[in-house]
Amino acid sequence: MADNNNLLVQVEDLKIHFFTNEGIVRAVDGVTFDIHSGETLCMVGESGCGKSVTARALLQIVHRPGKIVDGSIVLYRQKSHDQIEKVRISDLEPKGREIRSIRGKDISMIFQEPMTSLSPMYTVGNQIMETIMLHTKADKNQARARTLELLEFVGIPRPNRIIDEYPFRLSGGMRQRAMIAMALSCNPRLLIADEPTTALDVTTQAQIIDLIQGLQKDYDMGVLFITHDLGVVAEIADRVAVMYLGNVVEYSDVYTIFNDPQHPYTQSLLRSIPKVTATREKLEVIRGMVPSPFRRPSGCPFHPRCPKAMPVCSEIEPKTISLTENHQVHCLLFDEDAKKPVREMAS
Repeated sequence: MADNNNLLVQVEDLKIHFFTNEGIVRAVDGVTFDIHSGETLCMVGESGCGKSVTARALLQIVHRPGKIVDGSIVLYRQKSHDQIEKVRISDLEPKGREIRSIRGKDISMIFQEPMTSLSPMYTVGNQIMETIMLHTKADKNQARARTLELLEFVGIPRPNRIIDEYPFRLSGGMRQRAMIAMALSCNPRLLIADEPTTALDVTTQAQIIDLIQGLQKDYDMGVLFITHDLGVVAEIADRVAVMYLGNVVEYSDVYTIFNDPQHPYTQSLLRSIPKVTATREKLEVIRGMVPSPFRRPSGCPFHPRCPKAMPVCSEIEPKTISLTENHQVHCLLFDEDAKKPVREMAS
């Protein structure tokens, strides 16, 4: 883990379960990470690995029947010039006053699909103004002026007209920019971006990423960026958390993840990136699919798909091993105690 200077959020052994009629789904099963001011933590992994659920837990907006069952989420909030307040978000009531004061002010989120996150019944301006008036002492005129300023700031042309438009009348890129304007309206200390460029064309993707990076520098924000695009990760990340079936299987700085990955899943993800070569090469794929959460494999959840699986992998659940101070891996290949029975049987 990084040092504690400018620490914004600290997540330790977070577990989120969904209690359904079919059984219990361990959507997040012991996730640990932290985020500091001015840095970007990218969270990657296949769909269904728990990335979005983890992000939603930071705001206590996990959909029912999901529930935080263990672990902690601590927000380090500036109470005064020289005093930091610790707020245990994981202990707050999801509909309580304190967590509502945090949402949009200290921590904001850009959701994956802005069309489903923005209400079609209200104009873009009304929805941004509501956030501003909720968290500040601004009146309606001041909130409107601030909204116009934000819309112009995020690169929306003719903000005087767009402020009174409904979301369904805007393009995908414009809606995403409006979402970013809303998320930034109260100068949050942490911005969560849940696949903010997935549904956009390549040019708009680049513009949105540049916009987020520019705002991060201006406001010294921490950013939790969720994406499937490893090219984006290489460009913007300071640290990377690789998730698989509710676990962070590898966690390190971006240089180490790309140049010295240790977990077989991380290695497989990187090998599956298309490459520009002089000759045609078959694209490598990760065999199999992410298992159903109702039929979670015993032992290591990745072992049915792992090219380096050992017999012990189907029996023992791995623990997190620190390879260096800033590089952790969740794998039995690096657990000497777990491999002892294998060596004893072989001898």
